[in-house]
Amino acid sequence: MLKNKKNIKVMKLVAITILFTIAQGCGENVDKSEKKDDSLAELSLDEKEESHIHDSSTHSHTSKRIVKPEDAQQLWIFPESKDKLGSGGLLQIYMDPESHPDASSGFSKYELGVGGALPEHKHNKTEEIAYFLSGTGIVISYKDDVRIETIVKEGYVWYTAPGEWHSFQNTGNEPLKLVFATVPNAKHGLLNFFKKVGVEPGQEPSNALSAEEFAKLASDNDLILKPAEID
Repeated sequence: MLKNKKNIKVMKLVAITILFTIAQGCGENVDKSEKKDDSLAELSLDEKEESHIHDSSTHSHTSKRIVKPEDAQQLWIFPESKDKLGSGGLLQIYMDPESHPDASSGFSKYELGVGGALPEHKHNKTEEIAYFLSGTGIVISYKDDVRIETIVKEGYVWYTAPGEWHSFQNTGNEPLKLVFATVPNAKHGLLNFFKKVGVEPGQEPSNALSAEEFAKLASDNDLILKPAEID
């Protein structure tokens, strides 16, 4: 009887020892696993940081952070002649898909000559944000198909959402100057259209495009001309 009790005690001690050993081993495995996970996490963070640094470095070499006026591309838009801008526009492109492919928006300056106006149009995919620097004019917009004319001048901001018909005119006696951003900075967008129809200052303006060709070129660059209303 005593021997049986001793055997039972020994078996209990052995069982407890085995359980303790197993538990200790599991704890070590968990610690190792956690350390391994921590190492992987640190490695992942390091890789992300290296990737971020690489991307930042790449961006810094693909486009200028500071663009001087003399570095901007200058174009005459619908000039009166090769020697006179007249009611046409002077466009200075500071940022576009060609110069800043990683930028989310294009950025330009526009000077509309006295008496000048842009045809009414809309953009299906493009937002425009303009800030008027000087001069006086009117912005044309529509609400519930009703045409609205709003006077604009220095310090005014004009926002146009995709799908909204709009235009603007110079009603003052000096150039109407503004800067504007186009979002997104699309390869086939408004600035590309201006590049196609514009000429360098002093060059003979081209009138080679028919009305249909002009409308197609505009449409291909997300500029849809408003159909003329016939009374």
